[in-house]
Amino acid sequence: MNQKPFAVKIPVAALSSAMPECVAVIINTTGNDNLTDSLNSLYPLSDYRVYITEPGINQLDNTIARCNELGIKSIVLCGSTLPDLSNIINEEGTGISLISSGDTTDGFNLLEFISNSESVINFSHIGYQIYKYNPSLLRSLRDKFFEDMRLGALRNDITLSEPLIRSKQYVVADLKSVRISDYPANSDNSPNGLYAEELCQLARYIGMNQTLKSFFFYGFKEESEYSSTTSQLVAEVLWHMIEGVAANISEDPSDKSTEEKFIKKIVSLGEDGQDIVFVTSISTARWWMEVPQVKEGINQYIPCSHQDYLTAFNGEIPMRWLFFFQKINPF
Repeated sequence: MNQKPFAVKIPVAALSSAMPECVAVIINTTGNDNLTDSLNSLYPLSDYRVYITEPGINQLDNTIARCNELGIKSIVLCGSTLPDLSNIINEEGTGISLISSGDTTDGFNLLEFISNSESVINFSHIGYQIYKYNPSLLRSLRDKFFEDMRLGALRNDITLSEPLIRSKQYVVADLKSVRISDYPANSDNSPNGLYAEELCQLARYIGMNQTLKSFFFYGFKEESEYSSTTSQLVAEVLWHMIEGVAANISEDPSDKSTEEKFIKKIVSLGEDGQDIVFVTSISTARWWMEVPQVKEGINQYIPCSHQDYLTAFNGEIPMRWLFFFQKINPF
């Protein structure tokens, strides 16, 4: 029996709200048709459709804007280098996650843009290796209360990376963050890095992101053949991301009309300590914690992990709670 393709190519002009069963649009700027064949060699878990369009790099901004207008998540395949994103990620209150091995990006210098931007208010860098990061740049990002997770911390417990991704509008991932033994076409020739399955797990977290608009994926050779490790790895990462989108449930613990979908747990840290309120979803087991915004007298719901709850339950204030308390309440 022939498999019905779930990734279908269409021209940019055909993008519309009438696309049936569409969960995402793949914007392929690489000129490599083998990626479509590699993706269609995999089996989706449910009935959905992904549309692939090839606008060319000069039409990228307009194509992403069109997807945003339609409320459709876009997956941008950028080839070996990252294009200039300054006109795409410049709206006020932007959140970005970056998955890469260090402080350099091929093409557009994303970290320099973020460090100088006033519009980016939330940023997380995931899976980096400390010896590939300029210490002064890392300090400047931390001074802005941006988050980071080293490769070793991720490997110790990859689930702790999910809250760093959950509420970002844009996610950028460098395929070269995967070690060369898992990705032989890695031009950095790095023996250390993410395992291929770790990048796939991160891709699922990206797909289940609550506020995602666009996912930018770069770092692979445009001429990769259908049967190559590169094409297969890209296809498998996209499959996990798309499955995350298809399985995602929109959840907002601050919405009083959906209180029955969450369980609230209050942890008291002693007579003179701070009570911390945690909320967990009955459907997805995702966690949030309430962090007070003191001057305004309101609470913000911050994505967190089950481990943060266990830390509080054991009588310690979670570092993530302290981090966001200081960020929200700059005294």
